Amino acid sequence: MKNAIAITRPTLKTKGFSTHHIDIFNLILLGRTNREINALLGYSKRSHSVVDHSRKVMYKLLALEELCRRDHEDRVVYPRNYQFWWKKLLDKHIEALLSVAIEPEFYKDED
Repeated sequence: MKNAIAITRPTLKTKGFSTHHIDIFNLILLGRTNREINALLGYSKRSHSVVDHSRKVMYKLLALEELCRRDHEDRVVYPRNYQFWWKKLLDKHIEALLSVAIEPEFYKDED
C-alpha cells in the first residue's frame, strides 16, 4: 500500500504559487496534452495537478487584467482553444507573475 501512495502523491511540495505553475501553463500553450505533461513531470495518469496548477495561472492573469472569472470560464476550462489569447496575456504579465511566484520545492523520491 505504501507504493500506491507514493505513485499518486504529487511531486510538488510547495503550497503557494510557484514558477512550476507558470511552466505547466507554458507547456499547455505550446500544445502539449495533459497526459504528456503528467508523464513529463512525473504525475500519475489520473492526476489533476496540470489542470489545477494551470488554473492558478489563468486566474491570476484574469485578476491582473481585471476580468471576471465567470465571464471567462470557457477560456479557463478550454485554454487550448484560446491559447493565443492566453499567450498574449502571459507575455504581458509575465514579470508580475514571476515577482509573486516562489521557487518550487518537490518531494524527494524515497526509493
